[in-house]
Amino acid sequence: MQRDDRTTELLVRCAWLYYEEGLTQQEIAHRLGVSRLRVNRLLKQARETGIVHITIQHPGVRLAELEGRLIHHFRIPRAVVIPTPVDGAQLKRVLGKAAATYLERALRPGDCLGVTWGTTLLEVAQQLTPRVVSDLRVVQITGGLTPDLGEINPFDIARRVADAFGARCFYLYAPMFLSRAEVCDALMAERFIAHVLEQARNATHILTSVGEMEPTATFRQVGYLDEETFSELIALGAVGSMFARFFDALGRPVRSELDRRTVALRLEDLHAIEDVIVVAGGPAKVRALLGALRGGYVKTLITDAATARALLAADGAPDAAREGST
Repeated sequence: MQRDDRTTELLVRCAWLYYEEGLTQQEIAHRLGVSRLRVNRLLKQARETGIVHITIQHPGVRLAELEGRLIHHFRIPRAVVIPTPVDGAQLKRVLGKAAATYLERALRPGDCLGVTWGTTLLEVAQQLTPRVVSDLRVVQITGGLTPDLGEINPFDIARRVADAFGARCFYLYAPMFLSRAEVCDALMAERFIAHVLEQARNATHILTSVGEMEPTATFRQVGYLDEETFSELIALGAVGSMFARFFDALGRPVRSELDRRTVALRLEDLHAIEDVIVVAGGPAKVRALLGALRGGYVKTLITDAATARALLAADGAPDAAREGST
C-alpha cells in the first residue's frame, strides 16, 4: 500500500469514528494509536479534501444565508432575518419580538437609545422582557403626535421602552410638525429641546422603522398628514420615511416644506451613530427599506425572509431570482 493510500485510509477511519460513531478525539487517538493533535489535523484535512461534507439541515440555515447576503450586498454590519409568517397579520408581532430580543442583547450599561414611533415600534416595546440596564438613557428622537393617537405616540413608546429597562427617559416636548418653518427653527433652538436632540445625535443605538408612501402608511391611516401633503412628497421623489424625515429611492433626504417644519433628528445624523436598528417587513415596505439601505442609514436590519429576498431582487443582487421560499 502506498503512503498516500495509507493516509487516505487513516483519514477515512478517523472521520468515520468521529462523525458516524461519535467518538471523541481523545478516544480516536487511543483507537488509532496517534496523538490527539494528529486526530484534529486529520479531521480538518478530511473536510478540506472533500472526504467529509458537512450539511446542516435546518430552516435556520436558509435564514443565516439571507442574513449573510443582506450584509454583503448592502454593506451593513448586521442583519436579523426571521421566517415570514403564513398569516401576514402576525408579521409586525414577530418582527417586534425579534427586535426586542436583539435590543435585550445589544444594550449595555451607559448606552443611549433613541426611539421613534409607529405600530411596529409599539410591538417592540410591548414585547421587551423587563430588566435593568444601569445608566441607560432613552431619548425621543421626534416630536409628539396628538394625544388621541394613543399608544403609537412617540411619548408613550419612549416611556414603555424606558420602563422596561429601568432607564431615564428624555422627551421632546414639542409637536412633530409645526405650522411654520421659522417657528420650528426657534423651537429646536430652545435649550431643553436642543439638549434632547443633541443626546439623540450622540446615541449608541437608534430604534426605528420605515414608513411607506402607500395607503397603508401609518401617517395616512391615522390621518396625521393629508393627501395633498403626501402627493407633494411623492412628486418630490419620496419613497419612504424614518421618524418623519422623508427620502427618495437613493436615500437622499427630500427637502420639502414639511421637512422645514418638522421637529426630529435629521437623516444625516444617522451616519455617525454606531447602531441604527431598522425593523420592518412586508411588500409595502420594500421600496422604503431599499431607499434607507441605499442611503446608508441602516446598521442593523431586522426583517422577514420574504422581504429580504424582495430587497435583494429589487436591487439586482446576483441569484436573487432563484431564491426559494422559507
